[in-house]
Amino acid sequence: MNFSLKAPDGTVINSYLKDHKVFIRIAGMEYEVYCLVDEFDSDPEVRQMIEASEKDLKQGKVYSTEEMVEAIKRGEL
Repeated sequence: MNFSLKAPDGTVINSYLKDHKVFIRIAGMEYEVYCLVDEFDSDPEVRQMIEASEKDLKQGKVYSTEEMVEAIKRGEL
């Protein structure tokens, strides 16, 4: 995950890899970029839920927001 950030003063902050982790340097200080999504993706339970959701989508098992709201109102969820 390489990226660049532009600070309000126009300074460009680039990311870099170090020890298989992503870092940025701001005003001489080094900061590790922490990505919560990576942690979720590595959780087996979350991964299983994502895979089940993807399978449902492929099978056309989808509901509109309105259908979900009505199901909640009826106490079905």
